[in-house]
Amino acid sequence: MFWLQPDPSPPYPKFSLLLQAPGDVLIEIAHALDSQADVRNLYVYSHVAAILYETVTLNDVEQCTNTLRMLTRRPLLARHVRQLIVRPRMDKACGQGVSVSLMASTAVRDAAVTMRLDALSKFIWDADEKPYHEDMWFALRMGCPQLRYIGTTVGRYLPSRNSHLFDFANLIGFSLTLKHGFYDTHMDTFLDEGNASSRQLWDMLIYRCPNLEELIIEGASTLPTDVHTLVDGRWPKLRKLILGDVSIDWTPASTADQFDKRPFVAFLEAHTSLESLSLSKYNVLPAHLSSIDPGSLHITSFTGTMQQLQALPYLQSCLKSVKFRDPVQTREVSAQAVAGVLQGLSHLTKLTISFKLHSMYDSGSLLPSLISACPNLRHLDLTCANKPSFQLDSFSKAIRGFPKLQTLHLTIVKYPGDEALSSGAARIARANPRLTKFRLTFIPPTYPLLLPFSFPHPPLPLPAHSTGSFELSTDRHGLPLTLVGFEHFRLVWPWGLGVSSSSRRYVRDLRPLNAPGRRKTGWRGVLGLLTERSAAGEEMRMIIFCGLLVSLARPAVHGVLSLAPVTRMVVMV
Repeated sequence: MFWLQPDPSPPYPKFSLLLQAPGDVLIEIAHALDSQADVRNLYVYSHVAAILYETVTLNDVEQCTNTLRMLTRRPLLARHVRQLIVRPRMDKACGQGVSVSLMASTAVRDAAVTMRLDALSKFIWDADEKPYHEDMWFALRMGCPQLRYIGTTVGRYLPSRNSHLFDFANLIGFSLTLKHGFYDTHMDTFLDEGNASSRQLWDMLIYRCPNLEELIIEGASTLPTDVHTLVDGRWPKLRKLILGDVSIDWTPASTADQFDKRPFVAFLEAHTSLESLSLSKYNVLPAHLSSIDPGSLHITSFTGTMQQLQALPYLQSCLKSVKFRDPVQTREVSAQAVAGVLQGLSHLTKLTISFKLHSMYDSGSLLPSLISACPNLRHLDLTCANKPSFQLDSFSKAIRGFPKLQTLHLTIVKYPGDEALSSGAARIARANPRLTKFRLTFIPPTYPLLLPFSFPHPPLPLPAHSTGSFELSTDRHGLPLTLVGFEHFRLVWPWGLGVSSSSRRYVRDLRPLNAPGRRKTGWRGVLGLLTERSAAGEEMRMIIFCGLLVSLARPAVHGVLSLAPVTRMVVMV
């Protein structure tokens, strides 16, 4: 029978031309795509699995358990995993941080034991507590022979003295993040040189990892913990050093050695291969930094305070990226003073800076100062907190002064009466088509503290947080075509009533209304022409207005004619 015969002409091609391309060409195509959604849309999915699964990030316990089980069952996908980042967060279903740590560490351990993740080279544990099952580190060390970079966190519970975490050797990267639970309970014990776990940690890093290239010790606290044992290490290949709120030079200089260099200064001078340096105000004083030999440091990326940057004037010719860790108080430091510090950085292409505004008028000279000081910026991350600063319309026109800007992250307090994120993003994209990616964030303003014994009334408006990520595509002439946006809105209700959130994704056409293929037909086209800001739109509105006047005047004329007396003329022949 005819209807049982297979269709000889399927509606889509059975074979794609991409299947005939070499594998390395397909991987290069996948690397050039901006989002993983575009990579997944490739017809040859199996050829680009190396890109999709090169870095796997797991953000909750359920995702961690399900994804690792899937990778265990599918070794052809697991072999492509190079970096695994586990970030299990507490939720209502899993309970406290210990339960989250137990389930997540169990999933990682079971996956590593199967030796399916044999290509894994970097593993990061980023939870509120350390892994509950510390034999997870043993499973990773045995089941992942290429693992050379590990990262972990420390909270209320410390690693045991015989933890398998300290059994690694020949690492090229190590990361330690101190959580709030650590600062609340163990600030003066774990990293002290008298602690057994601390000695195991430093012995591993200093004596068994001589080729260390990246070292991170992060943490945020007003009372820093002591890590002065760091200055005893010497790693000739160290390229990246990130230090959070930790203390290193804690001993005061005596009169005999007051002219000698501080231990941390000598440590920096000994690591001439450093390319990226991140400091906090608790690590070293600016006066001590100024004593560094100018020929010893050649870093291209610096993170720290403005005073620390001022103490390193010889870095002006090589710095390409600068990030100010602490926000600049406009009450104490003006925008012109900040521009004066950045003025000499001729090769600066990336800047991350935040301001705490004392009033709405403090932002008047902010952008012009940054434009005059850093005209070659390609990446800008700007935050203006406390008070409203810019309207998005004026901001979109002002950043034209950065002719090479490619990515932007703007965080501001919404100006009263300003437009929504989607409309503001469209204005920025049309005025700056060279931007490939940018992000806009509206944060709530800072309200004054309530007086004692005052009624806790809710602030008006309610504190809301809106974030939008946008990707701009242009035509071959560099004109904006479409804007892909993803927005997330979060509202915190007062008196502990909860949190409301919503998200949406959309695509907006940025072409003019009269562009080929953009003009709509029918009543939608007429409606679009009525709202169009052009000569044709003005003529259409005038025609409609004249027609409306005629329609209103017609009944009046008819009424006047009906009331007029009629005169009859008789003609006699």
